[in-house]
Amino acid sequence: MPVLDVIGWVLQTIMVIGAVYGLYHVVVGLNAFGELKLPEPEPGEKQHRFAILVCAKNESSVIDQLLLTLGNQDYPRELYDVFVVADNCTDDTAEICRKAGAYVYERTDPDRKGKGFAMSWFFERFNVDHAGRYDACVVFDADNVVEVGFLEAVNTRFNHGETIVVGYRTGKNPSSSWVAGCSTLYWLLQTRFFHLPRNRFGWSLFSVSGTGFGFLLSVLDGKGWDTKTQCEDIEFTLNAVAEGHRAVLEPRAVFFDEQPDGLWTSIKQRYRWALGGVQIVPICTPRLWRRVRSGDRRAIDGTIYSVGLLVSAIAGWSGMAFSVMTAFRTGNWAGLVLISAAFGLFAYLFTLIFGWITVILEDARWPGMWKTIVLFPIHLGIWWVLMLVALFYRDSTWHDIPHTVRLSLSEIEAEHHTGRLPLRRPEGREPDADAS
Repeated sequence: MPVLDVIGWVLQTIMVIGAVYGLYHVVVGLNAFGELKLPEPEPGEKQHRFAILVCAKNESSVIDQLLLTLGNQDYPRELYDVFVVADNCTDDTAEICRKAGAYVYERTDPDRKGKGFAMSWFFERFNVDHAGRYDACVVFDADNVVEVGFLEAVNTRFNHGETIVVGYRTGKNPSSSWVAGCSTLYWLLQTRFFHLPRNRFGWSLFSVSGTGFGFLLSVLDGKGWDTKTQCEDIEFTLNAVAEGHRAVLEPRAVFFDEQPDGLWTSIKQRYRWALGGVQIVPICTPRLWRRVRSGDRRAIDGTIYSVGLLVSAIAGWSGMAFSVMTAFRTGNWAGLVLISAAFGLFAYLFTLIFGWITVILEDARWPGMWKTIVLFPIHLGIWWVLMLVALFYRDSTWHDIPHTVRLSLSEIEAEHHTGRLPLRRPEGREPDADAS
């Protein structure tokens, strides 16, 4: 068999595998319509004691709004404390947090940058300083703003046997730029078409998505936070699945997350995530496969996801290589251009419709929303390119994402809408009543 024929056969096989992987997610996503059946709080149920962890680097311009909304949770104030890791800070983040009543741990390590390192460092100290005092940990980013019912909703899920609970994430600044709008839509799409169906099937989410999640401290099994990749959130989740846990979506635990305004900032952030997706394969996949072999079929989906980025990227390169090789052998370069244009148009329209359906299902609205929907295919197209790049270019440098959007909870409500609102508040209290 001629060498080019063998190469063509191999490329087509990889493309088929990639197509099957994509079809798998489409089939799972078909179960995205409707809402989850959620347990309600029961009279006299246990109220867990929470340690709320925030990793912050030079976040003095935004962290006060997070601390304010955490202080106004509809949950007994004596049952939760806020811990802030002031990570390589050069501003007054630590002082702001101390004045707000948080426990502050200041870390200085310019050689080991990144959230995973900061969390590992924190838990080494937390497990000594506060051993046995708390039942669970909730993690937020410094730029977040949190709805008042978050802890109560997470507590209810813990009381119904769950060990890892992921909140409902949406952007706090979707109208500030088309990039921020597309990032907001991405998180809504992930919640609707990836998270919700998996919970309906009784499976685990594949990622706690970095912020707005809680877990019982027993999940760590006394080992502290042990992650090594650029995607500490995915690594933590998949390793937990390999240990028999599952992560569940809690749509009533609403929080708002600042999205990057600039395209280049977004690209740097998403490249880090793409690189992390490649890094998790040798770490998480073997553990998940051992779990599958032991008879836990819920781990199958996690195993499939753990190799998914690699499969998608390799299939993408294979498709491009096969198309060029076919055009080279036949001399039909015009056909290559025509097929590429047709495929691009189909992908654009499919993604646009997908984004529009997501907005409808999530009952989400914000100024400039239609611009977001129209440009959303470009946003996902950049994702696809970054996945391909991460296969060959491995730069583990941690790039800080600046946060500058200081909005109170009431300001967010006034401009944006999600079907998860209106918010519940403790009687007689406004979440941002003391905000300047």
